[in-house]
Amino acid sequence: MTTHGGNAANRSDGTGGQPLSAGPGPGTSADELRARFQPQGQPGPKEERLREARQARGRYAAFAGAVAVVCLVLIGVRLGQGDALGVWVATYAMGVALGGWGFVLARIGHTRWAMMVTCIGGALAGLGDSPAFR
Repeated sequence: MTTHGGNAANRSDGTGGQPLSAGPGPGTSADELRARFQPQGQPGPKEERLREARQARGRYAAFAGAVAVVCLVLIGVRLGQGDALGVWVATYAMGVALGGWGFVLARIGHTRWAMMVTCIGGALAGLGDSPAFR
């Protein structure tokens, strides 16, 4: 720091030679300290987006898994009732396969594809449950 005649030279930032980060001095109130430390415990926008993406992957994976399990249960129920094998088994099996694929896609982060594949699998399962295939 350059002094001229014993006085500290003014900095370009207007601090007049004072340290940039003045610690809590005797004039600092508890409210000011609390305001300084409050944002430290909160996650930033990046961490929040990562958490939301993780939750979305979990929701889509759970939905795809549920579609696959429901299709498997429906195959078991219809075969247990004595229904003859037919096209309905293929549509339910495609529902299971697409639900499983949707689960895998959701786990690796391709949530849009996972939702599309899972919805197609659910639609095929609904088609297999139609009266045309009984």
